Amino acid sequence: TETANKTLHELLTYLENWGHRTYEGGHITFGFIISSNRAGTQTNSNLHINNMLKSDFAALLSDGINTVLELSRDGFLMKYLTVPKQFDQALLVPYDFIRFASLCHGNKIGVCLLANGDILLFKEKTLLFAKRNGKWVSFSHEEIISKLADRTGEYTQDVRKSIYLSALDTSFAKTGGCIVHLNKEDYYNVLKHIDICDCLNSTCYDYKLQENINQSFFFDATQVKETPTFEQFLREDKMTKSANLIQLIGNRKFYDLDRKLRLELMSIDGATVVDADGNILAVGAIINIEAGSTGGGRLAAAKTLSKYGMSIKISNDGRMEGFRMDKNKLRVRPLFVLG
Repeated sequence: TETANKTLHELLTYLENWGHRTYEGGHITFGFIISSNRAGTQTNSNLHINNMLKSDFAALLSDGINTVLELSRDGFLMKYLTVPKQFDQALLVPYDFIRFASLCHGNKIGVCLLANGDILLFKEKTLLFAKRNGKWVSFSHEEIISKLADRTGEYTQDVRKSIYLSALDTSFAKTGGCIVHLNKEDYYNVLKHIDICDCLNSTCYDYKLQENINQSFFFDATQVKETPTFEQFLREDKMTKSANLIQLIGNRKFYDLDRKLRLELMSIDGATVVDADGNILAVGAIINIEAGSTGGGRLAAAKTLSKYGMSIKISNDGRMEGFRMDKNKLRVRPLFVLG
């Protein structure tokens, strides 16, 4: 309604001002929900956001992650809410705001101010808009997911939605990241860019082992000692990272992992490589970039990996970029840019 829109505009103005302030040395976070209810005619005017948000005490009343203030559509404080403990990991919102977003349905609009000054806007349990790095960004989640999952396959939709959600989580965590979902036919082709120490399964290890032997100019089969099995290789000092990652991931596919674990894996410096069926081949892999690649290391890695599937690069400032090689395999083309 016009009244609710006016309240939303006033609220955003106040939150933008709070985004440039600190309270007792700390940056402020807020969480508000604008409901469809209207305040009574006799409601105390001190309860209106025009008065409340001018006062310093308001900085302590909600954080948008665990607690929320509900406003009437005409801008009066109605009640204090604690977000639910249960949550749906499939919601199209950053991980930390899943529980808050679950309250934003029907005629309710959710607004959050983050400590870094970003502002998030939720409706129907979905992140619709965010003000990031000083500009508003619109999120067309389903449209992007459809672009990512344009190849048919039993697991493609599940895998690519989980990849997009984890890229979104990484974007708002501002840790940076890079991930690729491989085409089925490029499973082995991508391995030339991955070090044997980053392999997380025996199939990749065996292939890399044979590749290393084949590339040895002075290879002499009579001089080769018995090569270690993958299990034996995991016990070597240089395999500490991979051994621990395998323990955490187990035999689960990428989309079967908890979203928080996926976020933490993608935040490890390097690239995450997922095969067509959702199996994780590598995490935190330092990619062997092809000659002639341009841009920073993460961007160059994403463009290199896009030759073998759909890749996403997430910058430390939260910017997300998707890439795929064109059908003629002549050039890398962008799929989307967010932020």
